[in-house]
Amino acid sequence: MFNLFPVPLYKFFSFLMPLILFFSGSSYASLDYSDKLGNQDYTGLCEAYEDYFKIGAAVYSYELDDPRLVDFILKNFNSITPEWELKQSSLNPEEGVWNFDPMDKLADFARENNLQLRGHTLIWPVQDVWMLWTDETRATPVSKEVLFERMDEYIGVVMGRYGDVIHIWDVVNEPFHYDRWMRLKEDTDYFKIAGEEFVTKAFEFAAKYADEDDILMVNETFVEGNAAKTDNMFYCVKKWLKQGVRIDGIGTQGHMGTISTVPTDVNFKVIDKLVKRCKALGVKLEYTEVDMKIYENEAQRTAELPEWLEVWQINKYQKFFEALRRNKDTVIGATFWGLDDAHTVINYGAAADSPRDWPMLFDDNSIPKQNFYAVCDF
Repeated sequence: MFNLFPVPLYKFFSFLMPLILFFSGSSYASLDYSDKLGNQDYTGLCEAYEDYFKIGAAVYSYELDDPRLVDFILKNFNSITPEWELKQSSLNPEEGVWNFDPMDKLADFARENNLQLRGHTLIWPVQDVWMLWTDETRATPVSKEVLFERMDEYIGVVMGRYGDVIHIWDVVNEPFHYDRWMRLKEDTDYFKIAGEEFVTKAFEFAAKYADEDDILMVNETFVEGNAAKTDNMFYCVKKWLKQGVRIDGIGTQGHMGTISTVPTDVNFKVIDKLVKRCKALGVKLEYTEVDMKIYENEAQRTAELPEWLEVWQINKYQKFFEALRRNKDTVIGATFWGLDDAHTVINYGAAADSPRDWPMLFDDNSIPKQNFYAVCDF
């Protein structure tokens, strides 16, 4: 078949960069922070944002064994999120089996260093966990009543153990569907057993064990770029709030791309719209898993980062944080899903000899990049 676009489409954007930057209020010169590169005596990210909101990072417990990474974390982040340790498949993989040590390690680190620790996550419906099934063969699902009993017990154990240090909980993670004809993901076993009631029950149980000042959140991904999912989420949250369900905040993960992934608005008016909808419901907004890929897939990656792509990412990061700052009355935090370019899920799967991506504000050695200084230039 004849290929109308023999060159990858994203490369055509390179010719449009000056025009795009102009309409976003920027220019190549205004986004040049190269003179600051290599500075070891920089102001940490969380200190720069201390008057706005918490700045967090997803952390694996084993990363705390590296003194260099510990110093880096404490300099730049005042909030941490367990990368995997609090998900049920890790914490409680089988009935009666608890793997507390990795999560305890993160919790103790947060306690010792006065860090906010986010509770990610209590219920993740896409996970195939033991509480859904009658026995280890996982052939027969439990009844709705049994599922709710198990959810109540599980949430009580987790919140009871970590409630002294965790005060923001992602009660349910990624329940909503991308299409308008289906509000929630109906193909998950949680939904097949209990319908949308599994969500409201999760919040009911969490509220039972939460402190009054805790923030109970529903966390979702790719909200900004999919109007159907966004509408599904706000429709359901509004309905559940009217039913008396305690939901204190909405988490939108913030996995972004430099070229084609959301949000595409260079001034991030989409955040203003999300904030407006959150205010109407009386809930907070948090960005919980921020990263910004240069490329959409590994086939597009190159050994060297093209300047125009780097500048585009610098611009998008700057505009993204500008939008968060102007909505600081509703936005309670921004957490990166990883630490630096070497410690990010986007690069974990890449082969050692293959090109990598550059999604974070810090390079492989945890040194600030130009996009870091753009984010802190205010």
